[in-house]
Amino acid sequence: MDHYEVIVVGCGAMGAATTYHLTKQGVKVLTLERFTPGHSNGSSHGRTRIIRTALFEHESYLPLIKRAYELWNRLQKEIDKELMAITGGVVIGKWESLVVSGSLACAQAHGIPHRLLSARGLRDRFEIFTPLDDDFGVYEPGAGMLFPESCIESYCGLSTRAGAEIHFNEAAVNWVGKKDGILVRSTRGEYESEKLVLTCGPWTPSFLKDLHLPLSCERQVPIWFEPGARRELFTVSKMPVFIWETPNHQSFYGLPDNGDGVKVARHHGGKIVTPDQVDRRVTQDDETPVRGFLRDHLPLANGRIVSSATCIYTNTPDENFIIDFHPTNQNVMIVSACSGHGFKFASAIGEIVSSVTLEGYTSLDIEEFTLKRFSKIQRYQ
Repeated sequence: MDHYEVIVVGCGAMGAATTYHLTKQGVKVLTLERFTPGHSNGSSHGRTRIIRTALFEHESYLPLIKRAYELWNRLQKEIDKELMAITGGVVIGKWESLVVSGSLACAQAHGIPHRLLSARGLRDRFEIFTPLDDDFGVYEPGAGMLFPESCIESYCGLSTRAGAEIHFNEAAVNWVGKKDGILVRSTRGEYESEKLVLTCGPWTPSFLKDLHLPLSCERQVPIWFEPGARRELFTVSKMPVFIWETPNHQSFYGLPDNGDGVKVARHHGGKIVTPDQVDRRVTQDDETPVRGFLRDHLPLANGRIVSSATCIYTNTPDENFIIDFHPTNQNVMIVSACSGHGFKFASAIGEIVSSVTLEGYTSLDIEEFTLKRFSKIQRYQ
């Protein structure tokens, strides 16, 4: 039976980054991925993903995103390929909305370059936007987008060249803790390791049934549109990434046309599913709320649909991540539940998980991501 120092289950964003950082430390790593490279069945695809520093989420994320920017830039240089484009980014909503008030507070408190824009300022600066008269925007020039498939491909290529084994089309089935480590059973065989890292996104609950973690898997649908007019305004050099909270407290996000159309989607509000039973058809019900948003706020982009996709958010009740040891087996790390905002942090999380797995320590604060916060939730025992 083959023996490894660490087995990683799942090779999406978190698994690929973890594999890379472990391998850089000279660790013998096996990573098992149930699908093909760059697959679209989980949470790490989508052609483009937003990255930003003026975060309206919990303050624990700020050191992570600063480190993530550094590591994405380092990876670009190492692979000599563009993995990130700085387009600028804007969050839009009412003054009291979380996206505006939270982003502005973060930017002001931490000296992040930004500009507060009124509705008129938004219209003057970005012809594509149609805000309401009482909308505000927080513009961050350093925001942009990552190219997720290329990021994962880069991590995998560098890892395998450095000695990691990545088995695609081989699903882990279960794992068993042993006195001297971990036994992992897959669809092809059995492997032993000293440590196990679970980075399997929506499949996480199937490996941790005894923990009854309060996780939910939510179906999401990004759609790419061909602008109906003024397509030049939607290019990477002209259009910022955006997040927009509407008066009914729905949120939508969008990214520039990088050759595939303008990507726009509703953030949350999807059907709760299991990862192996996701309806991959995109229907009129998926299109209607996005069309309504485009009609009201981004009318020039409201053209024909070029393509669409489905993905899955794995959510926690507080929408914060899980990065922690298994409560009864300190040889097992759980890394999951990115709640729809995790990809941009993957480079830093891979480094953190590598450090915690090997040394039991990280210099970055991950206290908010531990399992103990679920102790008051009845389902978690």
